Parts: sequence; C-alpha cells; structure tokens
Amino acid sequence: HQGSNSDVSVGCGGAMLGLRLWAALVRLSVADPCPDDPSEAVVQLTFSECTCCASLEDFVQDRDFVYVLFYSPQGRLNRDIGAKFEQVAHDWRHTRISFAKIDVDKDRDMAAKWVEPGMVPTNVMYKFGRPVEVKPSDFEYIRDKYHGSADGQKWMLSKYLQDSADKADQRNNIFYAQPLVTKKKLKKFKKKNEVAVIGFFAKETDLSTRLWHEALWTVHKGSDAEDLGVGFAEVLDNAAVSDKEGAIVPSVRVYLDGKLVEDDESMQGTYAPSTTWQLQSLTEFIEGFLPVSDETGEAASGSASEQEL
Repeated sequence: HQGSNSDVSVGCGGAMLGLRLWAALVRLSVADPCPDDPSEAVVQLTFSECTCCASLEDFVQDRDFVYVLFYSPQGRLNRDIGAKFEQVAHDWRHTRISFAKIDVDKDRDMAAKWVEPGMVPTNVMYKFGRPVEVKPSDFEYIRDKYHGSADGQKWMLSKYLQDSADKADQRNNIFYAQPLVTKKKLKKFKKKNEVAVIGFFAKETDLSTRLWHEALWTVHKGSDAEDLGVGFAEVLDNAAVSDKEGAIVPSVRVYLDGKLVEDDESMQGTYAPSTTWQLQSLTEFIEGFLPVSDETGEAASGSASEQEL
C-alpha cells in the first residue's frame, strides 16, 4: 500500500499493484545473509555486492514469511515510514518473519516487478513466496485504531501471516512459541506434547519476554531439525490463565506428560530467577529438555553468549 499522510503502509493489495500469485515452492531452512549478527534485523535487497545483502527474488522464495519495504532515500514520508518499518523489524527480529528493504532508485529493475513507479514507500508481505493481498477495510482499521504507529504493522502481519483461521490463535506461527489464550488451550497443549515448555509473561515488551523469544530463536537457529521434539508455548498478558495454573509471572515452566517438573537437586523444572533474567541461563534451561543427540550425546541446540538486556 502506498504511503500516505495517515502512514498506513502495511501490505500490498494484489489488485492495487496488479500482483499475480505464484505457485509456492517447497523450502527448507536456509541461511540468512548475515547469520552471525542477529542485530541486523533488515536485509538490503540489491544487485550490489555488500554485507547482509540479497536479491529480492531469492530472498522471497527461500523464506516462508517475508516483509519488504520498497522505498526511496528522498522525502520525509519515506523516512518516517522507514523508521516505523525498522522499529517493527527490530522488535520482531527473533520471529519467523524475515525483514528486508529495497531502494527503488538504486535497484529500479529489481523492484519493477513488484511496484509501479511512484508507488513508494510501499510495504509488501510475502507468504510462501507469494505476495499477500490485503483487504481495503483492514487499511482503514489500522488507520483508525493505530494512527500510523508501528503496532498497526504488527497487527497486519499477525493477521495475514498466521496459519489459523481462529482469531484467538493469531501469531501462532510467527513466534516460536504457540500462544495459549484460554485455560482449555493450555490444558490441551500440555496433553498433546510429551515435553511442553511454556512461558508465562505480562507484556511482550518486558525484558523477560524478549529474552524468552530470543532464547527460542537461538535454539531453533542452532538446530538443523525442523521439529525439536519439544512443544513451545506462551501465556502472554493473561492473568486469568496464569493464576489458574498457579504460575509465577514471569516464568518458564516445563511439563512432562502433562505434569509440572518439580524442582529438586537434580533437575530444575521452573525458570524464574529472583534477579535479572539472562539469555545464556534461560537458553541453557531450555536446552536441558531437548532430545539428546545420538551423535554427540548432548542436547541438539545452539549456544548463546551470556548477556543482559
């Protein structure tokens, strides 16, 4: 959608830009252009040789969920919308969504397939290699409700990139943890997964929640397996569910066959530090419940450096 004074610039209607849907390609996990620096939330799409760069075609086809900003370096509107895009990319850098941007002045030929001249700034969502068509009423909704803030883009991404038709399950495939919004869903999740690792948090922006998302991202990126053999879920901003479960907020709890793992001298079943949450200790806690690798005898996962945010 072309930028406007209302700053509603999320998604790109197929009819509006004349975009035709592609046949989805089968894709596996692929290496990011800058895998050693997760702080680089946005990849530059260009034909030029540079660090953290890629071609638009390859980037879109190699990833399940992609959000691209088509922009020009000139103009206040481009700068304003670019700043909001960068904020969303930074906030959600530890999700399954890949963020990228393309300078339509510098790489005009690359951008021409997707946007018409003068239709910038424009944000386009891609799902399984295909551009997502957004309902006009949703542009009006985020304009009226979010008034051009980055939260409007998050709402749009949550709605259009989700797997489930159930509105309560939005974001169920964006983050690495499935959202549990009712007591019934929590109970069902524990029953379904032999090993269930569930986080209980107050707000998405809290330190503990951000570290939880980064730890899950680290564990998944450090493994070649698509299924780690563990169910990950979270209860976010839902005191009714957390209280019913008797869970401390914030905390991460582990359930084996539906029962909470009790803390003892040999095993810790709940992560709820009394001091500052730390990425390394949280990641190691999660790794301790992953299936053991047959080759190494160690949990199959990546490592994380100790840090405090």
